[in-house]
Amino acid sequence: MRRRFRFRSGWEIPLVGATSAMALAAIGMLFAGAQHVGRISRSTENNVVYQVMATAPELTRLQATIAARFMPHSEVTDEDVALRLDIVLNRMEVLAANDSQELSRDDPEASFLVEEMRSVVRSVTPTIETLRTETDALKALAALEPLNAKAARLASLTTSIASRRVAEGEWRLSWIFRTITAQVVCLTLSGLALVLLLRRMRQRARHAAEIDPLTGLASRGSFNEALEGAAEASPQLGSIAVLMLDLDLFKHVNDTLGHAAGDALLRETAERLRPVLTDAASLARLGGDEFAALFVGPGAGNRATECARHVMGCFDRPFLPAGVPVAISASIGVSVLGADDKGPADLLKGADLALYAAKDKQRGTLRICDASLKTAYAARRALSMDLEHAVERGELFLAFQPIVSLVTGRTESFEALLRWRHPSRGVVWPADFIPIAEDTGLILPIGRWVIREACRSVSDWPDDVRIAINLSARQFSDPSLIASIADAASEHGIEPNRLTLEITESTLIGDDGAALATLDALRRTGIRTALDDFGTGYASLSYLTRFPFDTIKIDRSFVQGSCESANHQVVVRAICGLAADLGVETVAEGVETQDHAELASALGCDFGQGFLFDRPLSPIDCAARLARERLGEVQARRGARPMPAPDDARTQIARPAGA
Repeated sequence: MRRRFRFRSGWEIPLVGATSAMALAAIGMLFAGAQHVGRISRSTENNVVYQVMATAPELTRLQATIAARFMPHSEVTDEDVALRLDIVLNRMEVLAANDSQELSRDDPEASFLVEEMRSVVRSVTPTIETLRTETDALKALAALEPLNAKAARLASLTTSIASRRVAEGEWRLSWIFRTITAQVVCLTLSGLALVLLLRRMRQRARHAAEIDPLTGLASRGSFNEALEGAAEASPQLGSIAVLMLDLDLFKHVNDTLGHAAGDALLRETAERLRPVLTDAASLARLGGDEFAALFVGPGAGNRATECARHVMGCFDRPFLPAGVPVAISASIGVSVLGADDKGPADLLKGADLALYAAKDKQRGTLRICDASLKTAYAARRALSMDLEHAVERGELFLAFQPIVSLVTGRTESFEALLRWRHPSRGVVWPADFIPIAEDTGLILPIGRWVIREACRSVSDWPDDVRIAINLSARQFSDPSLIASIADAASEHGIEPNRLTLEITESTLIGDDGAALATLDALRRTGIRTALDDFGTGYASLSYLTRFPFDTIKIDRSFVQGSCESANHQVVVRAICGLAADLGVETVAEGVETQDHAELASALGCDFGQGFLFDRPLSPIDCAARLARERLGEVQARRGARPMPAPDDARTQIARPAGA
């Protein structure tokens, strides 16, 4: 899941908020400035001063035209007077218009003068339009005469107002641009602060990527970079070595003392590793409880091996996570750059192989990667790739081992055993490929195929014969398990109570609630369940009281050991007695001799399974076995001698003991 970005400092959110506010304010101021410039532009286009200044000359021209109209030898006509009058009237209307009145409103006297001049012009207009004599002309000139002074006064007022408005507009525009300049400076400073903030956050992220926050050691990414750099700079054989260590039973510390104690244990481990791995080019925590050290230069392998022995000494003293003494060991794997290593990935894989080989052999030991480990890994990987297509190629098949009543000798059920007929390897035993299927997740599709195939096989047998199917822990936790079983049983017409699912105690370790819910759901559908290899786990008796099983399969070690040890007999007798009281059937595994069978029956076991009764059979051989038994029962009821089984009745599909 991706982690959401979070601010960590108290000033970061205010800085981002202030920057955003200033950016919005700057945009607003730019818009206001543009509007103001537009207003100034519009006032220039409709300059009232120009209109007022142009009115006075027009009044003078009108008066001159009227005076010249009745002069001797004058060429002025009534049309000339009318034209001049129209011009003056138009000027008066322009002065009274809304755009021109903007300046007039700033001074009441200007507005009064405009209205007075308009009134005089309107009043004298009829006289001028009907000039007939010199008397009419003198009357009109007398009315217009005072307007000259008023026009001059108006021009003076409007010029003053216009100058004041222009000065005010310039001041406002200057203020706007000064404000914008200040905001741009602030935005620049905020941008620089944000850049510094981003650099700081990037440095934090880089530090978090390079340093493990819990232990302070290098992280996996940093270690990989160091390894790649060493591989490029020093590719000679034996010049690079990787030491990888893993804490044994670390999960037990987490489960018993809590994760806080586990974290404290990891920190203390890092503190102990630092002094003994000073020769390492890089010391890192790869994740979980896994650590790694890189050695570069001549003799890197020897130095890594020597340091590994010192590291093992770091775990001689108990640790004290959460103040509780804890004795813990470490398994170590060492890999040295060899001729078959193609790069850092192969070197890491070799150290990992050596580490897990050490854990498989004996915890708290050192293992150096060699050719045998790499060969085994390559073979396992090739087998894994082949296993991916084994189902679709029809290479998997089932063999069935009888489970026989120790009282009647009758075959009551069969256990389905998975086999793989590899095209080049021959028959591959489950111990070789089931762990691979578990690790890769292929166990789920393979398990579904086993269930379908087992249901198909049992559908050809008598209705009173059951089939047992082994389930892995991964299958048992599959949400679609019950549905897939129900579908397979329905497809082949099998009653659910003919199916028995076998699980081991390890399957139940972990989430008891989920396991109990699954077992209850299986029981409600009628499917039976069996606890396999009983007696080899950690808390077998507690499982019998908490989980609803129909059958207990007693591990072969107890059954076969009962012939040699009285203690084993006591254990088997106690298990059988407890199972009987709980109403649970018991199956003795590993019955290979008649003595095993007789002793298991005497100790109270209900059923037996093992080579004594038969090796795993093919479906055809199972049908033949059941037919012989049923025919023998019929003959026995009639008093006839049972027909002997032919020598070749048993299948040749065998498996080694314990498989």
